[in-house]
Amino acid sequence: MYVCVCLAVTESEVNAAIVDGAHTREAVTRTCRAGGDCGACHHMIEQKIEEHLEECGASAASAGRPPLVAAAALVRGRAA
Repeated sequence: MYVCVCLAVTESEVNAAIVDGAHTREAVTRTCRAGGDCGACHHMIEQKIEEHLEECGASAASAGRPPLVAAAALVRGRAA
């Protein structure tokens, strides 16, 4: 399934970018280009990041922070 139709980026490519440490939408775009055109896929990318963080026990929602703020803290090496 394509996450980013404009740039033909698949769900597996986005997931791989997230697993490799792209924990913000901007980082995913830099890594695999998803989200780099019209922006219609931004919500789906952010949802996939949140799902990954929850699976890793780093839920942004449970920390009471917006997903991207918590993800940024994780990237910087701090607990959310």
